[in-house]
Amino acid sequence: MIKKTLSVIIWSENPDKLAAWYKDTLDLKTGESTTLPNDYCIGFDFSPNYFSIGKHDKVSGKNIDPYRIMVGFDVDSVQAMYEKIKDKVVVLFPPFLAPPGGFYCMTIEDPEKNIIQFFGGK
Repeated sequence: MIKKTLSVIIWSENPDKLAAWYKDTLDLKTGESTTLPNDYCIGFDFSPNYFSIGKHDKVSGKNIDPYRIMVGFDVDSVQAMYEKIKDKVVVLFPPFLAPPGGFYCMTIEDPEKNIIQFFGGK
């Protein structure tokens, strides 16, 4: 039985630049990184889970279908996150009460057009 999501990796042709954007723009703290013979990942501190930006030898170019997978982050206040980053990102959907209600959501895109969502209180 699967109990929860453990790891999310966004593969990029330029992971150092993309990871720097996540660190600087979203204020993520870097964590453990992984180096393999042809690939590597820059990890962020979400212990015990993993969120990484990586280089994979089978990935090139930018994401051509950004709506296929969306990465979601849990935040205390979606509105506070919006105020913090709204002038630094492409905002696709500003904070709104998500159906069926009970939590708020905001959707942005990163520089490679990957879709990022934030969920939490107002």
